[in-house]
Amino acid sequence: MREAMGRDAVLAAKAINYCGAGTIEYIVDQELNYYFLEMNTRLQVEHPVTEMISGLDLVEWQLRVAAGQPLPLKQEEIKLQGHAIEARLYTEDPYAGFAPQTGDIAWWRPGHALYDGVRIDDGIVEGGTVTPHYDPMVAKLIVHGRDRDDAIRRLIATLDDAPLLGLKHNARFLRDLVDHPRFRAGTMTTTLIDQWQADNEAILQRPVATDDTWLVAAAVIAARTEHKAAGTRAPALRADSASGFDVPLACDGAKRTLRVQGQRNGRFLVSPTPAAAPHELRLISHGSDPRGGVLRYELDGVQRTLLAVWCEGAGGDELQVVQEAATFVFSEVSAWPDAGNAVDPSRALSPVAGTVAQVLVKAGDKVVADQPLLSIEAMKMEMWLSAQAPGVIKAVYVQAGEQVQAKTLLIDIELTTKES
Repeated sequence: MREAMGRDAVLAAKAINYCGAGTIEYIVDQELNYYFLEMNTRLQVEHPVTEMISGLDLVEWQLRVAAGQPLPLKQEEIKLQGHAIEARLYTEDPYAGFAPQTGDIAWWRPGHALYDGVRIDDGIVEGGTVTPHYDPMVAKLIVHGRDRDDAIRRLIATLDDAPLLGLKHNARFLRDLVDHPRFRAGTMTTTLIDQWQADNEAILQRPVATDDTWLVAAAVIAARTEHKAAGTRAPALRADSASGFDVPLACDGAKRTLRVQGQRNGRFLVSPTPAAAPHELRLISHGSDPRGGVLRYELDGVQRTLLAVWCEGAGGDELQVVQEAATFVFSEVSAWPDAGNAVDPSRALSPVAGTVAQVLVKAGDKVVADQPLLSIEAMKMEMWLSAQAPGVIKAVYVQAGEQVQAKTLLIDIELTTKES
């Protein structure tokens, strides 16, 4: 099949006297019949896969041909070895309809994942910003293994070792996807994700932090004292205490209160609830960066590692913990309620930064629940905002073509009460 597809691709290029790097795309049915889809007169995003299994630099070849030089090798001289897979790291939320995400990059250090057989091509830097003006792909993770199973294993490890912090992305979804039986069996289709969405499959459910992750987060937060180091707050141990204290935490909408008792040398007794039996937890080391890094810890006698980084959040410092490519954001719960986080159906806010594409209502219009109000375009996607409750439009603050930032107030709605 590879030989036949390659032969037909060459015939297609010759038919139009094409000279240069180009890519023929096919679509394949269940009987392995393939059909011409399109030609791209350039290298594809996926060209590193070919480079990994061939050991060749296709960009160099492209430049040689453009300069009038012959190809360095003939087709029969090209030897393909092993198996390669490429995953596109997108700043989009797979658990919210793959909505694009924008924001600042708090942590991105892909060099920690670069082992033999791993290549990471990226267009971002730590401290930079992902804007709504470009495609949400920010990096490509390419791995080369001796066979398909080995390549999958390497890709899972690379997704674990190259976390991106600061905004939502699809790393955990990619990890679950390549480990899914349908992917391992090679039976993926172009409609499978749509089927998963319709069936509410587990792979599209947002991951939740494990009990062990809550215990570790409580210990790290309890161990931290407020002092400045290079302009940031550095982790340190509180004074040893014979008595325990409660640590109220929030993580992705969930809240728990854990009991922590400080011991010596980074040792803690941590209970999942104030009344539950404690677990022995020891913080061994926590990276060299003032904000944290790779955390080595021992929980009930078993040593493990994860990434734990202090990042600036909307409500102050947050502890972002990464396990199996999933990011969990922990913060101490304030004793004061945060009215800013409450859902207000009378105010339609922009979910992302983008451009207003369509506005379907005006002041004075009556609306019902789930009625579309306007749409926002960002990163080649269109997202619709709908009314959360019945009411009358009081004011529309934007018009089509206007650029807005995330959480910008777009529409005010006077809600209709049951009495009215």
